[in-house]
Amino acid sequence: MKEEFVKAIEELDEQHARELAEQLKQMGCSQLDIVDLLQLGMKLVGLRYEGGEYFIADLIMSGIIFREILDLNGRARFSPDGGDGGRPDAIIGTVEGDVHDIGKDIFISMLESKDIRTMDLGVDVPPERFVEEIERFRPPIVVLSGTMTFASESMRRTIARIAECGLRDQVKIAVGGSAVNLETATQLRADAYSADLISGSAICRRWLEKPEAE
Repeated sequence: MKEEFVKAIEELDEQHARELAEQLKQMGCSQLDIVDLLQLGMKLVGLRYEGGEYFIADLIMSGIIFREILDLNGRARFSPDGGDGGRPDAIIGTVEGDVHDIGKDIFISMLESKDIRTMDLGVDVPPERFVEEIERFRPPIVVLSGTMTFASESMRRTIARIAECGLRDQVKIAVGGSAVNLETATQLRADAYSADLISGSAICRRWLEKPEAE
């Protein structure tokens, strides 16, 4: 049944995927196991997209399916009004000038599935907004997302602004999206870069478990 579930995700069969998720849950499959299967299915979707078989609309659909199934199994959420107390484990936003949110939204779902409470700042987020929320909530992790080619410059300005305000040593900063690669991330002096959503979420989980980890 697990292979069938992964196949349903890969083929964007929303109804069948939901039914199989319910059955797996009733059979005692843990939330972590279901998330792992979801991520495997999403990886296969990504490969189809890279191969030209799937398009942007298909990626959007896969994200919808991913989030719906996570909602069936519960997710870690953070309410910025303070109603749930505490602080977010991570704040994430698409940097200034960039309005793409598909990858960001799927990544947030992955983080939440790993019990990482996230605060979504949305898209086109200026450096000052990141600074404001870091000062307000003191999250241990900040994630900068960008797809457009110029987004790396926005990331540079954002990280520089965080440093100017004396906050750089208080947060781990991860960058991701097609606007950056490992070389760019090194030049930006980010703490981590990930080429895919799965390893990126694993890095954030590791940071929370071992704050000193690089």
